[in-house]
Formats: sequence, structure tokens, C-alpha cells
Amino acid sequence: MSEAHKHAEVASRTAEFMVMERSKPFGWGPEHFVEWATVVSMVHAAGLSRGSRILDVGCGVGWTTLFLAESGFAAVGADLVPANIEAARERAERWGSDARFAVADMESLDLPGEAPFDAVLFFDALHHTSRQRQGLTAAAAHLRPGGVLLLGEPTWLHRLSPHARWTHRELGWLERGLTLRGLRADLAAAGFEGVERHFQGTRPYHGARGFLAQLARLVGARILAAPQHHLWVSARRRA
Repeated sequence: MSEAHKHAEVASRTAEFMVMERSKPFGWGPEHFVEWATVVSMVHAAGLSRGSRILDVGCGVGWTTLFLAESGFAAVGADLVPANIEAARERAERWGSDARFAVADMESLDLPGEAPFDAVLFFDALHHTSRQRQGLTAAAAHLRPGGVLLLGEPTWLHRLSPHARWTHRELGWLERGLTLRGLRADLAAAGFEGVERHFQGTRPYHGARGFLAQLARLVGARILAAPQHHLWVSARRRA
């Protein structure tokens, strides 16, 4: 199963599929920009300064990696899918960005020649592997002692999502949802400490009904979980 879903992720990136992917996050919904704002907040809270080296694991077409590079960080993106990395490199060249990209499986993160990073980011990536602890252990191996892990992944409610079910059924991708309890255990086993939670703001809304809906989602996310909100966590690699 673990290898079948990897093959499905690679095979599903047809030319037609990649047309929309290459534009991400532009032309998509506003949620990506709210999530990016949350990543920025976590970066600031971690005290990462300009020039810090950040590894973006499971970077997809690389928009978060490119945004990190535009923010002044030395950013490297890694992804299992060659078509994603090709698209990311093409965009980096078009932007004149110094972001770099490599094909790598998050469960092993074979990145020869890379010095330890100051931070590792998992954004919408870790829920695609059945070997969560192995992925976190691989990330820890690429962090300097005291380096920070930044993570934003779907909550356990994701497994009930109609879209996640459709994606698994039609494309063969693995679509899990993370629990805080399970994540804490795997982080400790992978060599992390100082786990902290962060919280994503609401998406844009209009009208009283929109306000009430977003208020309910924000309160729900802080107390337990809420649909389409992520579990945002930071931790430090043990010195």
C-alpha cells in the first residue's frame, strides 16, 4: 500500500492535471494565502532570520519554497513527483529566484551534499505518507541541533472529507488526517521537543452569516478541530 500510493502520486500528474497545478496558489481559493500567512507567523515566532536555510518537504509545484526564497531565506524544496519539481524549477527560472529543488521521498530525504538546515517545513505533505514517524525522523536528520520543525497538516477530520475520499478513490493518493496526540508521540520519537501549537486565522468572509460561520470554525479549531482548518505545530530538534 505504501508504495502503491507513491506510484499513484507520480502517475496522476498528467499534462492536463499540471495545467492548473502550475499556477498554484494564483487563481485558487483564498485559503492558500491564509495558510501562507500562518506559515509566516510561525517563521517569525521561531526567530528565523533572513538567510536561514529552510527545507520545504513535499513542496509540490514549489510555491511555498518560492515564497520563502522571496522572503529572504535560502530555500530548498523536495518532492517525490518529478513533474512537480520540473514545474517548480521552471517557475523559479521565470521569477529569477535562487530557490532550489530536488526529487526526494519524504520518508528517506536523500539530499546528498546539503548541510544541516535551520528549519524544515511540512505543509500539506505529511498526511500523504503512511510512515509519519519515519518522515519526521528523516526531517530531524536534516536539521541542525536546535533547528525548528514547522508543520501545517489536515486534522483528523480530513479523513471524512468528500474531497479526500474522491482523491483517494480516483487518483489513488493516500489522504490521512493527523491527530495532535499521535503527532506528539511521533515527534518525541523522532528527536523533537518543545512542541507548540499555532492557529490559523479565518478565510475572508462577508455578511453576518459569514462572520458567524468563520467564528464557529475558528473556535472549533482552537478547541478540537474544524473542517478545512489545519493542525499547526512547531518543535525543536533536541540539541
